[in-house]
Amino acid sequence: MLQIVEDREVIDKAEEELRNSLDSFEERKDPILLGGLGWHKTREAHWSKELGMWWAYYTVGDRFENAFGVQEPRWDSHYGHSISCVIDVPFEGINRRISGAFATDDEEMFLLHRGKIGGGRKGIGKSMFFCNYTSDLYSVQDGNVCSIVALVGDLDSKRFPIQVANFVHTLQQIKDDYSSGARYSTPPSVETFKEEFTGKKAYTIGQVKAECDHGLVVKELAEILKSKGFRIANRRPIDLYNIGTNGDINSIFEVKTDSETTDFHTAIGQLMDYSSGMRKRPKLFAVFPETLDARFKEVLEEIGIQLILYKWENDTPLFSHFDIQL
Repeated sequence: MLQIVEDREVIDKAEEELRNSLDSFEERKDPILLGGLGWHKTREAHWSKELGMWWAYYTVGDRFENAFGVQEPRWDSHYGHSISCVIDVPFEGINRRISGAFATDDEEMFLLHRGKIGGGRKGIGKSMFFCNYTSDLYSVQDGNVCSIVALVGDLDSKRFPIQVANFVHTLQQIKDDYSSGARYSTPPSVETFKEEFTGKKAYTIGQVKAECDHGLVVKELAEILKSKGFRIANRRPIDLYNIGTNGDINSIFEVKTDSETTDFHTAIGQLMDYSSGMRKRPKLFAVFPETLDARFKEVLEEIGIQLILYKWENDTPLFSHFDIQL
């Protein structure tokens, strides 16, 4: 199980690695005015067009503040910039009142988010975040208790900045959708979905590392399907699903970032579970890296699950040509 880091020297080093990794994508750096509830401060912002994100580092009291925003800053403007996401980390020890933390298994380091978000609007907070965040949640050792957290990124991965950007854009979209009435403040009653807790309690570090890329694959696949005119949505625990003209779910996609035997068996079980109880059995799609063994491909074909393959190219999941009739 991952454990929240408390040691000051380890946290200092992890924060330094976080900054170095993000700054490797920096295209411009200049001061901007940041604004929040009751405060405005000028901070040095770093911008990356590739990530579609700016970030700023500073300290407040006993913690590091890592602030993020989407869209390019209005350079040389006197107007304040709204913050999409803050991932603050205590200098040392445990602080469950703030949003972020580093966690480790003594070999790998990960950045986590506790779900504490702000936005200056009523209803936007931790409860709303967990109701609408669609990726898996994780149970971590948090001092003398276990806490449920969201996984932001693998600090040792070259794709760490992309993972962080994906989390920030996801969080901003949740806020925007909630403000427009498209998100829930409490879990909705959806007959075809099981609303049980889906946090992961037993896992290997290899699985956690792979999970950091999971959102990138889901996002890319969703964009491809939307470009083909399909109505795509997702909600934990289902990665992606397609909604037909009659409002029914007619296709379900389960995305895996590894191609081991356990991933294969898990994907089959999940697809069968998610589709059970529906009035009409939807089409089922398993999404795997191209390294999937040929014998597994034959099994999927035999049981009526369609396969979609992808590979990583320049830190982007590249999908093999597929022609899906949803």
